[in-house]
Amino acid sequence: HLKALQQITMNFEDTKIGDPGAAAIGNGLQHLKALQQITMIFSGTKIGDGGAAAIGSSLQHLKALLQITMDFRDTQVGDDGAAAIGSGLEHLKALQQITMNFEDTKIGDPGAAAIGNGLQHLKALQQ
Repeated sequence: HLKALQQITMNFEDTKIGDPGAAAIGNGLQHLKALQQITMIFSGTKIGDGGAAAIGSSLQHLKALLQITMDFRDTQVGDDGAAAIGSGLEHLKALQQITMNFEDTKIGDPGAAAIGNGLQHLKALQQ
């Protein structure tokens, strides 16, 4: 299987993937314990809070992660999804580099604050 996988790039830009698809991806990701680098592009999809929450929840299992890129541009992700991502991020103690894009989403001040709260736990962060 893929348990030794260290790097993965997933590009679902402008597809019809929604919350059920993102939940399935999140379920699969949590088993990739050796993963060090991940790029997830969901821009222009139908993903909302449920899908973002599933992705966010999976992050807490990726303790070896050093680099993450998440692109949720032009999706339905709101404060609840952002809060789940923030909660997942705070477990990534080895993370050194992060890039996130939430342009044209439904995230407001509470969601942004939740992501910020998650980021403050990342002491190894360099970029």
